[in-house]
Amino acid sequence: MPKTKFQDFIFALIMVVLMVYCMTFYNMVLEFGLTYTIFQKAFLGMWVEAVAAFFAQKFIAGPIARKLTFRFFKPGTDNPILITIVMAGFTVSMMAPLMTLFVSFLHNGFVKDLPLLWLPKLVQNFPFALCIQLFYVGPFVRLIFRTIFKKQLQNDMVSIHSNTVNET
Repeated sequence: MPKTKFQDFIFALIMVVLMVYCMTFYNMVLEFGLTYTIFQKAFLGMWVEAVAAFFAQKFIAGPIARKLTFRFFKPGTDNPILITIVMAGFTVSMMAPLMTLFVSFLHNGFVKDLPLLWLPKLVQNFPFALCIQLFYVGPFVRLIFRTIFKKQLQNDMVSIHSNTVNET
């Protein structure tokens, strides 16, 4: 959906911040129970993870997910919704293990039981991350993105349409 590097940066930033907030909130609720203060504690406590997630998304998971998705699907030929779903699935498949490992290390240090701490958390986090990415956060971020870049995206569509008309 993003067409420029700036748009891609903004899209990734919004997506990462919302996903990290939701995942931090989810894990805090599981650990401490749901209280009104958890909303604030999750927001205040998420920023180290958000920075790490942004870099993991931009430099590891994003490029790999894009490469894997476009190995199987062709933009302009295949259904865009299917491409979006597959891209989200590949991204979560990489981000959930990376970020769960990072957070396990961040909270526990480099201990010999790190794999034993990481794996159960991954099993707990992966289904939730996939679900919120596909059904809540992903669609919401795309709505925000389309709202922010409405004029630019319309100009891109007009440009694409005029190029198509000129080619025929």
